[in-house]
Amino acid sequence: MSNYNDYNHYDNRSRRGGNAVVLVSVALVMLMLGALVGVVIYQGVNKQDQAVLGSEVTTQDPTATPEATPAPEATQAATPQTQPPAGVAGTSLSAFSNQIADVVAEAQNSVVGIHNYQMVTASTGNNGGYGWPFYYYFGGKDGQGGQDDRQPEQVERLAGSGSGFIYSADGYVITNYHVVENASRVTVVLGEEEIDATVVGYDSVQDIALLKVDRTGLPTVKLGDSDAVRTGEFVIAIGSPLGDELAGTTTFGMVSYANRTLVIDGALVNMIQTDAAINSGNSGGALLNIDGEVIGVNSRKTSGSTTSGASIEGIGFAIPINEVRATADELIATGKITRPGLGITGQVVSGYYDYVPSGIMVATITEGSPAQEAGMRVQDIITAVDGQQISSFSELRAALYAHKVGDTITVTVFRESKSIDLSVTLVALEQNQ
Repeated sequence: MSNYNDYNHYDNRSRRGGNAVVLVSVALVMLMLGALVGVVIYQGVNKQDQAVLGSEVTTQDPTATPEATPAPEATQAATPQTQPPAGVAGTSLSAFSNQIADVVAEAQNSVVGIHNYQMVTASTGNNGGYGWPFYYYFGGKDGQGGQDDRQPEQVERLAGSGSGFIYSADGYVITNYHVVENASRVTVVLGEEEIDATVVGYDSVQDIALLKVDRTGLPTVKLGDSDAVRTGEFVIAIGSPLGDELAGTTTFGMVSYANRTLVIDGALVNMIQTDAAINSGNSGGALLNIDGEVIGVNSRKTSGSTTSGASIEGIGFAIPINEVRATADELIATGKITRPGLGITGQVVSGYYDYVPSGIMVATITEGSPAQEAGMRVQDIITAVDGQQISSFSELRAALYAHKVGDTITVTVFRESKSIDLSVTLVALEQNQ
């Protein structure tokens, strides 16, 4: 076995000759290693470029004999992924964006603005620019105080605005009831044209109103199926937030909750919750799915902050289109909305230990109403409907609206320290005058 000291036995000539051979060998090895590393690096860069650029790079000698084509499975496994990021149902992001733009372009012409005009008190005469009754108390016609020489009068002013959409080509337009509430005159804004509209009817509980303009051949929206809406699907809201200046504004989001039950003005209502931006003026506008179908009517939003100071944003609600369509069709056919009712008025009472239960105390009973026919009395306390406890008007409405006109229900009332079951046959009560 040799060790380091054995090399010292060679003389200088042998050492010089050996060194030369070693140097030549080392040089050849380095050249070979350099070429090999260069090929590996070159192929690695080509593969990386192929993955990034999606282009095929050939490193094979063109004069060499072609190798056999690998099986499709092998090719797929060996080839880097070159497809663009997926959007919806395998669609590229660019194609998905164009799809949304196409939906908006088609639907925008069917979404309209709604103006609510109301009569307000004003005054006439020369008051130096001051309004009545300021002039009466601080001016007077002679500038020294005294009787105002003007008389107040009613003038029409724009009280508010909202959105709507064209339901039928012959001029029916859907919007929210609260958009046209208390209006002396309602107009529909079609592009640059403002047209007087007739309020055909409304459902104040559902917050839906149907309008009619004297036009034909109007572009209509496509209606979807709100029962098929799923939490998480994409939606588009179109309307006129803050007025005509921002007409046609489009916002994009998702269904935050497909079937949200809320208590609004004492009534239980079903809503589609969305995070698509909805602002004042969007009410009555269309909420569409990505196929361009209206699935809801934008109705309200929750914003501001909670009592604890937490900020609230991105919570909007739309009325499901299946419910809206049934209401609109009934209004077109009859001009009114009828719902099952008892024919009473009342007030909520809280329980008083074991003596008085919680419920709705009957205040008045309409002559000939189902309540009267069933033997209900003033001061009866309605505690249940079909065995379901009733402690508020929203619960009573929900119990009644779960039935149809002509259905017979059991209403439990508390009278003279005991519970009595009354059989009540529901009749139609109009929801709009």
